[in-house]
Amino acid sequence: MAEQSAGLLRLAAALHPLDTDPKQLPVVGYRPDGEDWKPSPAAVLVPICLDAEHAVILTVRSRHLPHHAGQVSLPGGSPNPGEVSPVVTALREANEEIGISVDQVRPLGLLPRCDTITAYRITPVVGLVTTATALQPNPDEVSEAFSVPLARVLDPSSYRSHRIERAGKTFEAWSMCSDHRPIWGATAAILRELAMMVEKV
Repeated sequence: MAEQSAGLLRLAAALHPLDTDPKQLPVVGYRPDGEDWKPSPAAVLVPICLDAEHAVILTVRSRHLPHHAGQVSLPGGSPNPGEVSPVVTALREANEEIGISVDQVRPLGLLPRCDTITAYRITPVVGLVTTATALQPNPDEVSEAFSVPLARVLDPSSYRSHRIERAGKTFEAWSMCSDHRPIWGATAAILRELAMMVEKV
């Protein structure tokens, strides 16, 4: 237990403060050529459940969704009108998608923004799920929820780099090993960024 607590302290110390202006956060992920790149804002929650084995909660997107159907993701989405804080967006989306209420989450900090090939700029919010709860996936958005041990998420050796070609251009993508199913793309890139930041602390 002491080792887990120390790990959480290192994790918290690695993050950008919650009151950081999102526009001041570094940007990682997909980097297109040209100056006309204008990705839409989005936010996700990286929910760390404080159970016997600390774990990160992930979701599987419903098969009938028009984009990224069936893929593993973090709960999140685009801001509603008037939402200026990625923390507010991430907490609302986690509640809508898997039933985690706002008062069950203690936000810790922010990760660098992550650009996706589908033209979103995601601000990840790391938070502790402090109260045990039965997840309630919303079938309109999520087919299931599962968890990956935090120790695996924070281990840089869990990740693999891939060279992907799209429209004649080659770029780097990431995957992560999981006992449940493959984790690809922005979700893997965000989790890897968390691992690399904690590694430096």
